[in-house]
Amino acid sequence: MSNSFSITKKGYSLQEVDDFIMELEDTIDNYKLKEQYISQALVESHITSKQIIEEAEIRAFEIEKDALIQLEHLKHELDSTKKKLESFKNDYDVFIDHFKNSFTDIELQAVLDTIDEIDNIISGSKKNKAG
Repeated sequence: MSNSFSITKKGYSLQEVDDFIMELEDTIDNYKLKEQYISQALVESHITSKQIIEEAEIRAFEIEKDALIQLEHLKHELDSTKKKLESFKNDYDVFIDHFKNSFTDIELQAVLDTIDEIDNIISGSKKNKAG
Protein backbone atom coordinates (compact mmCIF):
# COMPACT_ATOMS: atom_id res chain seq x y z
CA MET A 1 0.00 0.00 0.00
CA SER A 2 1.59 3.18 -1.15
CA ASN A 3 0.72 6.50 0.46
CA SER A 4 2.44 8.71 -2.12
CA PHE A 5 0.75 9.64 -5.33
CA SER A 6 1.99 10.87 -8.67
CA ILE A 7 1.19 14.48 -9.33
CA THR A 8 -0.64 15.17 -12.56
CA LYS A 9 -1.89 18.38 -14.12
CA LYS A 10 -5.18 18.13 -12.30
CA GLY A 11 -3.71 17.00 -8.96
CA TYR A 12 -3.06 13.47 -7.78
CA SER A 13 -3.66 10.50 -10.05
CA LEU A 14 -7.29 9.56 -9.60
CA GLN A 15 -6.59 5.88 -10.24
CA GLU A 16 -3.85 5.76 -7.59
CA VAL A 17 -6.05 7.61 -5.09
CA ASP A 18 -8.98 5.26 -5.85
CA ASP A 19 -6.70 2.22 -5.46
CA PHE A 20 -5.39 3.57 -2.20
CA ILE A 21 -8.89 4.25 -0.90
CA MET A 22 -9.91 0.69 -1.87
CA GLU A 23 -6.89 -0.69 0.01
CA LEU A 24 -7.81 1.42 3.03
CA GLU A 25 -11.40 0.21 2.86
CA ASP A 26 -10.21 -3.42 2.62
CA THR A 27 -7.91 -2.89 5.61
CA ILE A 28 -10.72 -1.27 7.59
CA ASP A 29 -13.08 -4.12 6.64
CA ASN A 30 -10.48 -6.64 7.81
CA TYR A 31 -10.08 -4.79 11.10
CA LYS A 32 -13.87 -4.63 11.53
CA LEU A 33 -14.11 -8.36 10.86
CA LYS A 34 -11.35 -9.05 13.38
CA GLU A 35 -13.11 -6.77 15.86
CA GLN A 36 -16.32 -8.75 15.39
CA TYR A 37 -14.45 -12.03 15.97
CA ILE A 38 -12.78 -10.61 19.07
CA SER A 39 -16.07 -9.22 20.39
CA GLN A 40 -17.79 -12.52 19.75
CA ALA A 41 -14.96 -14.41 21.46
CA LEU A 42 -15.16 -12.06 24.45
CA VAL A 43 -18.92 -12.52 24.73
CA GLU A 44 -18.59 -16.30 24.43
CA SER A 45 -15.78 -16.42 26.99
CA HIS A 46 -17.85 -14.26 29.35
CA ILE A 47 -20.84 -16.59 28.96
CA THR A 48 -18.63 -19.65 29.42
CA SER A 49 -16.99 -18.19 32.52
CA LYS A 50 -20.42 -17.39 34.01
CA GLN A 51 -21.54 -20.97 33.31
CA ILE A 52 -18.38 -22.37 34.91
CA ILE A 53 -18.88 -20.18 37.98
CA GLU A 54 -22.56 -21.14 38.26
CA GLU A 55 -21.73 -24.84 37.94
CA ALA A 56 -18.98 -24.49 40.55
CA GLU A 57 -21.36 -22.70 42.93
CA ILE A 58 -23.99 -25.42 42.43
CA ARG A 59 -21.41 -28.14 43.03
CA ALA A 60 -20.10 -26.34 46.12
CA PHE A 61 -23.66 -26.08 47.45
CA GLU A 62 -24.20 -29.81 46.83
CA ILE A 63 -20.93 -30.68 48.58
CA GLU A 64 -21.84 -28.51 51.55
CA LYS A 65 -25.35 -29.99 51.67
CA ASP A 66 -23.95 -33.55 51.58
CA ALA A 67 -21.43 -32.68 54.29
CA LEU A 68 -24.18 -31.28 56.52
CA ILE A 69 -26.29 -34.40 55.99
CA GLN A 70 -23.32 -36.62 56.89
CA LEU A 71 -22.61 -34.45 59.94
CA GLU A 72 -26.20 -34.80 61.13
CA HIS A 73 -26.01 -38.57 60.59
CA LEU A 74 -22.78 -38.74 62.60
CA LYS A 75 -24.31 -36.62 65.38
CA HIS A 76 -27.29 -38.96 65.50
CA GLU A 77 -25.00 -42.01 65.66
CA LEU A 78 -22.94 -40.36 68.40
CA ASP A 79 -26.05 -39.56 70.45
CA SER A 80 -27.31 -43.12 69.99
CA THR A 81 -23.94 -44.55 71.05
CA LYS A 82 -23.84 -42.27 74.11
CA LYS A 83 -27.32 -43.40 75.14
CA LYS A 84 -26.35 -47.08 74.72
CA LEU A 85 -23.19 -46.52 76.75
CA GLU A 86 -25.11 -44.76 79.52
CA SER A 87 -27.68 -47.57 79.54
CA PHE A 88 -24.90 -50.16 79.73
CA LYS A 89 -23.25 -48.28 82.60
CA ASN A 90 -26.54 -48.09 84.48
CA ASP A 91 -27.20 -51.81 83.91
CA TYR A 92 -23.65 -52.62 85.02
CA ASP A 93 -24.01 -50.52 88.16
CA VAL A 94 -27.31 -52.25 88.98
CA PHE A 95 -25.72 -55.66 88.39
CA ILE A 96 -22.74 -54.87 90.61
CA ASP A 97 -24.98 -53.48 93.34
CA HIS A 98 -27.16 -56.58 93.14
CA PHE A 99 -24.11 -58.85 93.27
CA LYS A 100 -22.63 -56.95 96.22
CA ASN A 101 -25.90 -57.23 98.11
CA SER A 102 -26.30 -60.93 97.29
CA PHE A 103 -23.27 -62.07 99.28
CA THR A 104 -21.93 -61.23 102.68
CA ASP A 105 -18.20 -60.75 103.00
CA ILE A 106 -17.90 -64.22 104.55
CA GLU A 107 -19.90 -65.86 101.76
CA LEU A 108 -17.88 -64.01 99.12
CA GLN A 109 -14.63 -65.17 100.76
CA ALA A 110 -15.94 -68.75 100.82
CA VAL A 111 -16.72 -68.56 97.09
CA LEU A 112 -13.24 -67.18 96.36
CA ASP A 113 -11.64 -69.93 98.49
CA THR A 114 -13.62 -72.58 96.61
CA ILE A 115 -12.48 -71.11 93.28
CA ASP A 116 -8.86 -71.23 94.50
CA GLU A 117 -9.27 -74.90 95.53
CA ILE A 118 -10.73 -75.78 92.14
CA ASP A 119 -7.86 -73.94 90.45
CA ASN A 120 -5.31 -75.90 92.52
CA ILE A 121 -6.98 -79.21 91.67
CA ILE A 122 -6.99 -78.33 87.93
CA SER A 123 -3.37 -77.17 88.07
CA GLY A 124 -2.37 -80.37 89.91
CA SER A 125 -4.09 -82.61 87.38
CA LYS A 126 -2.40 -80.80 84.54
CA LYS A 127 0.98 -81.41 86.15
CA ASN A 128 0.23 -85.10 86.67
CA LYS A 129 -0.80 -85.56 83.04
CA ALA A 130 2.29 -83.78 81.80
CA GLY A 131 4.64 -85.79 84.06
